[in-house]
Amino acid sequence: MNKSLDLAYVVARILAVGLFFTSGAEKIFQYSENVSVMAQNGVPSFFLPLVILLEVGGSIAIAFGFLTRFTSVFMAAFSIIAGFLFYQGFTMPHLIVWLKNASCAAGFILLVINGPGRWSIDHMISLKLGNKKTAGVQKSVA
Repeated sequence: MNKSLDLAYVVARILAVGLFFTSGAEKIFQYSENVSVMAQNGVPSFFLPLVILLEVGGSIAIAFGFLTRFTSVFMAAFSIIAGFLFYQGFTMPHLIVWLKNASCAAGFILLVINGPGRWSIDHMISLKLGNKKTAGVQKSVA
């Protein structure tokens, strides 16, 4: 793998989580407003700390390439579930946001399939553990 591709993996990971990190941070600073929005959509408020943990903690983990595949599964599922819970009806404003969520899920699914790349904590851990495969990197089939 070349350095351009290694850099592309890092940039892709950071771009994939930027929206989620800022959304999670916003939920911290506007906690009560988010509890109200969740209640209006039938979601119990005890889920909010878990959502914040996933959005902020998961974003940081993926950005650094730590537990990338594991975390990406949850981020993909969260994107689809949140889309169904909060953007129902598929009218134009909701449809656009729902499709954004679906696109994010697709990106996370690609991280599950391809891994975080060589410039990641996952790759460093795998090398330390003596894994002969290129950890965190799925060889291209093309």
